[in-house]
Amino acid sequence: MKNNKLNIYFLVIILVLTALLFLDKRFLPGKSPVPQFSRNNADLIGTVMQLIKTDYLEEPNPLRTTEGAFRGLINSLDPLSAYLDKDLAAKYLNRKAPAENTGLILYKKYGLFPVVAAVAENSPAARAGLKVGDNISGINDRNTLNMSLLEVNLLLEATGQQDDQPVKLRVVRGNDTLEFQVARNFTSPQSLKLTAEKTGLLLLKPTAIYPGLSQEIKKSITASFKKKDSNVRAVVLDLRECFNGDYEEARKVINLFLKAEEIGYFERRGQKEPLSCLENPSFPQQKLFVWVNQATYGPAELIAAVLQDFKRAKVIGIETPGLVGKQEHFPISDGSLIVLTTAVFSLKSGTRLWDNSVPLDVKLTYAEKMEQTYLDKTRGLLTSAD
Repeated sequence: MKNNKLNIYFLVIILVLTALLFLDKRFLPGKSPVPQFSRNNADLIGTVMQLIKTDYLEEPNPLRTTEGAFRGLINSLDPLSAYLDKDLAAKYLNRKAPAENTGLILYKKYGLFPVVAAVAENSPAARAGLKVGDNISGINDRNTLNMSLLEVNLLLEATGQQDDQPVKLRVVRGNDTLEFQVARNFTSPQSLKLTAEKTGLLLLKPTAIYPGLSQEIKKSITASFKKKDSNVRAVVLDLRECFNGDYEEARKVINLFLKAEEIGYFERRGQKEPLSCLENPSFPQQKLFVWVNQATYGPAELIAAVLQDFKRAKVIGIETPGLVGKQEHFPISDGSLIVLTTAVFSLKSGTRLWDNSVPLDVKLTYAEKMEQTYLDKTRGLLTSAD
């Protein structure tokens, strides 16, 4: 029923715009005086369409014009909402996780070029020379300015029959415009990397917040404590470059370290869906640090922010983008697809994690080599806590 209503709603928009453009008798050829703009939305749409009809350099294509308006309407809502044409819609519905890609982690707002937030180690993008801060202005000669982040990511993934060819990227870096040919054959397996430091830090770095991660974290910490030569003083959850995953699994990871009837809530049009961590935590007293950066998105942001909100962890790093929201997709009868953000998350303390960074206990500034900085800041906090 919801999908039918949405189909009807957007079909009406397209029909109305097309009718205004081609059927209204006021739209006569030739130069016309610019009318006064009205505050009424219907009048404003009519005014814009009239100017296009009478004063644009050539007769507009109605389908292309209305699709462009449609795309702009959806893509401009927020970074994670998107309009996908039928080709990209099919690609989206058939994508598998993890999909082969270039190794780029991007962030984008409507009307701006996608910016490189991180480059995966040993990926085609890293070998090609892409850097954090690069702006991707073109993908296979298509301008990216008004694309959605989802559309950009789909174009960089190898999920179609012809995606075995390198993708052509036009990049703005400072005052220079560069071109790169980048393969789309990189995959980052869902895994948890464990590193035990002599200083007593146990570093746990997941590639994503994937189903089963909480149990892997539990087993890894438990096994480290059981070692005869164990000197674990604190656990570090390294959530840098952790940009996708599952919100239910994020809740389970949080529940390893704290118990609470409510840790926050997803909200949609005034209706709140609270999240709870009701099981007894496995590590309620364990000293805990969380590392984040500009490529920590969604479920990983949720973990870091809740643990910080309950004072269960110190969060160290660079400001995150604030993308803790849920999306739903709605098919359109022509095969295209609309992806909309339908709920966003707020902490129990009231901080909304939408377009707001995870609160940081220690704020860092990006530099090319950050590993030692994160370690030094964490060791300093551990020493002061002792």
